[in-house]
Amino acid sequence: MNPPSRSSVLSPEIHELIGLIYDSVADQQGFFPFLRRFVEVFQGYSASFAIYNMRTNALVGAWTVDIPDDALAFYSEHVSHRDVLVETALQVKRDGELRFVASNLDLGPDTERLREETRAGEWLASYGASEAAGAIAYLDGTYLNFFGMQRSAEQPPFTREELSVFDQFLPHISRAVGLYTRLSHQNFQPVAERLALERVNRGILVCDAAFRVVFSNATADAIIGRGAGLRLAGDRTLIAQGTGRAREFSVLLTGAVGDSINERDGPDRLFQLQHGGHRITVVITPLLGDGAGSGQGKGALITLYDWSAQPEVNPELVRMTFGLTGAESQVALQLMEGLSLAEIAELSGRSRETVKYHLNSLFRKTGTRRQGALISLLSRSVAAG
Repeated sequence: MNPPSRSSVLSPEIHELIGLIYDSVADQQGFFPFLRRFVEVFQGYSASFAIYNMRTNALVGAWTVDIPDDALAFYSEHVSHRDVLVETALQVKRDGELRFVASNLDLGPDTERLREETRAGEWLASYGASEAAGAIAYLDGTYLNFFGMQRSAEQPPFTREELSVFDQFLPHISRAVGLYTRLSHQNFQPVAERLALERVNRGILVCDAAFRVVFSNATADAIIGRGAGLRLAGDRTLIAQGTGRAREFSVLLTGAVGDSINERDGPDRLFQLQHGGHRITVVITPLLGDGAGSGQGKGALITLYDWSAQPEVNPELVRMTFGLTGAESQVALQLMEGLSLAEIAELSGRSRETVKYHLNSLFRKTGTRRQGALISLLSRSVAAG
């Protein structure tokens, strides 16, 4: 059996995995669906995905596939503090690279000695694994994410070519983990408000470079199924209902896909729909991969927030949760409604530069960098007043 290469992995599978990455942020199963599918597509034996809080030395989240509990316990007690693969990946990340490393490719000539000294070889053998590949996808002053996959001796060894395929997913994992940790960090009170926040789900769709929807989560299917102003055509293209709305949506989606194809880190596009009693904020984000020029993984991420199916927005809770000023809170709520910066400026009587100043302040206070991530974080502050 040959290891998967760039040419052998189909674009639909890549888009599906990208969709699962972003869906993980709000999915009750966390990163399990992505991890299981990754192992299946890339001929893995087992896999793990962990997020650590380095300040408290505690796990924020951990997901594993086909690693027995006794093997996890052995790793935690004997290997974790001297895991040379993690240390190698961490050095690569600190050197400014975002890529996978593999035990059979990156540990140098003393691999066998290192396996014995750190008991990593004993750990892998204990449950039938042989080689491992992994990457630090996210690292800031507080949080670290390590994503690893293992193979058995009967499976093909890792190659540079396939690691370059894995690398395509790291920018997306980095964004998703960054948002996941910010959501986990928020200390929402009281309990009733926390319960309200847990009900907030996002519709996630992924369009490929031909504008076809190649991934949608259950929430997105439900929003479209309710006739909320979006529909899927027979060729799987997504259309906004109403001639003017359809044209506007098409222009925004085309711009995002164009940014993706040309490897431009373009802005998120916001779009508001009101149809049949539904009020939806649509965020369109260019998909950016590893910049290798491949047509695979190009397209746009579309996030849907159906506010008519959510609790009413509590402006005071939004303001207090993130320490916003009154003007910042107003801009935040208008962004959640799908208004552009120009529309916010016109409605508020402020200049566009003033509104942009408030947006940058919102980014700073919430630890986000894009409007899509900001809206996703703010949406978790939805609660009945």
